[in-house]
Amino acid sequence: MTVTTANLVEVMLDHSDRKDSSSGTFFWNTSSRSYDSVPYVDLVRRSFAFGARLVDRDLGAGTVCMIACHSPYATLIAFYGAISVGAIPMIFPMPRALGSHQALVERINYWGFKFSRPSVLVLEEDLQEKFHQSIPEELATIRLSDSPLGNWESLERPAEDHIPDSEDIAFFQTTSSSTGDHKAVAISHCNILSNVNGIKAAVGMDNMEKMIGWLPLFHDMGLVGTVLFSFCNSYPLFLMTPTQFIKRPVLWLKGMSEQRCTITTAPNFGYDYCSRLVSDKDAEELDLSCVKHFFIGAEPIRTSTIQSFCAKFENSGVTAAMMRPAYGLAESTIITTISRPDAIAGFVHLDADSIAINKKVKITGKTAFDQISTDTTTSNNKVAVCTAGVPIENMEVTLVDEDGSVVTSEGYAGEIVIQGQSVALGYVDGAVSLIDRFPSHKTFTGDIGVMVEGELYIIERIKNVIIRNGENFLVSAMEERLANLLRISHENVAVFESNIHDPDSDIVVLIEKHSSLAADQVDALLASLPQENFPIDLILFHRARVIPRTTSGKKRHFFCRKLFQSGNLSFQQKIEVSPDKIANARGQYSF
Repeated sequence: MTVTTANLVEVMLDHSDRKDSSSGTFFWNTSSRSYDSVPYVDLVRRSFAFGARLVDRDLGAGTVCMIACHSPYATLIAFYGAISVGAIPMIFPMPRALGSHQALVERINYWGFKFSRPSVLVLEEDLQEKFHQSIPEELATIRLSDSPLGNWESLERPAEDHIPDSEDIAFFQTTSSSTGDHKAVAISHCNILSNVNGIKAAVGMDNMEKMIGWLPLFHDMGLVGTVLFSFCNSYPLFLMTPTQFIKRPVLWLKGMSEQRCTITTAPNFGYDYCSRLVSDKDAEELDLSCVKHFFIGAEPIRTSTIQSFCAKFENSGVTAAMMRPAYGLAESTIITTISRPDAIAGFVHLDADSIAINKKVKITGKTAFDQISTDTTTSNNKVAVCTAGVPIENMEVTLVDEDGSVVTSEGYAGEIVIQGQSVALGYVDGAVSLIDRFPSHKTFTGDIGVMVEGELYIIERIKNVIIRNGENFLVSAMEERLANLLRISHENVAVFESNIHDPDSDIVVLIEKHSSLAADQVDALLASLPQENFPIDLILFHRARVIPRTTSGKKRHFFCRKLFQSGNLSFQQKIEVSPDKIANARGQYSF
């Protein structure tokens, strides 16, 4: 059934009126090792009561409600409560996700006083953290219990008679968890409902699905792709925190198995993490045949990840047909394209040297998910690129060249431009006007893509393409190549430019969880670097885990650069790379 309401407030009112206790959000409780059940009717009515607290303090319609809570439960009470009275919620990453308490303080200060009226900050009760000590006194704060249990104040109706228009702002979605900039987009009620309906229709879901997830709620995949998708469709949702998943990834899979969940979503990292850390004994006890869709997106999808996950959990009921790649971004609410449900998704193999905007990309092969073998990996200048599928309803995707002209020929690369009802209202800019609007619900993504047989393939972020001497080098391909040389995981390698504004700046490789190399090992590494132009200037080794990451595991190349520039990037060994050093090393070895 398609969601026919015009806004989230009507969805909330529908939950409150139906009084359905069978569907709701189930929060994993580490202490009891069980899920705390909160039916949607209770979740909504408690959020209405929180909205009343905002109104009582004159913090209702138009006030930005900054939410800085660890607890998913407290976060959702504040989120829905703000929307119910016309306030604008904005969920912040917590210090661990941002890298420091100071980073969160900077974000609070930036957004707290950016608008015509000060924002309000929501914190958890009985919790004192380092960043709390630096909150400006003039900023209003409200504290909220983080426990779903106990007696909660509730209201059957919102504290204000507020029914928003479909194009009104529902919430602000931060986009800076990966880039480090203070950046956010304004998401409308129409954006949310259009995206929710588009996802459901694209893969033919029915009204009896169950979902499970662990992604952070400040992330669009966690908030929209998991929480709001379930909420708007009245799907039961079993919710963990990223920390709970990281500590025991098998809990995610056990939740699917025991609760008979049919949908879940995670980045490449999540599936790779399970393949490596879930024991064979635990895998044998799982029954994952209930799952219809393992959505995967948010970062490059690897052939090795698909192969390992499907092989590891084959006896648990996982098949390649369940894997559902998707492409999205905060600017399109979440999902833009999804792989077709009537076919097994796959990879195309591209010649990296042929990749350039408005140039025909050389395709050297194609592999479906159920055909991946150990030799179907990136090698030399070949890049395996996963399908992102086709646009959901009410969305269009085009490719353009550097001048913005449409790339009309299939097989030619271009920047991806998206347009449609799921495209956000625009970037938040309180200094001039509230929103710097995207014209005609259209935005340029900054991603390079190519259309092959009607499906979109995401090649790389434009900013993650290093250009040297007129040649393009894909960061992801460079990381995988170096990982293969060192026989380590690509997850432990980060390649970045030391200064993106200087075309002659050093290209740095940071390698974590690796011991320093002896002199002969250094020569062997230099000698084994690709004979073709491979632009690397410095290789840094560190024994511990030092690459900055988002909570969902995505490498933060921006923060690698920032740490390097500040001199705070720690390492045990530095290897300088130059043509002369490589030539000298090659003299020690015969090939």
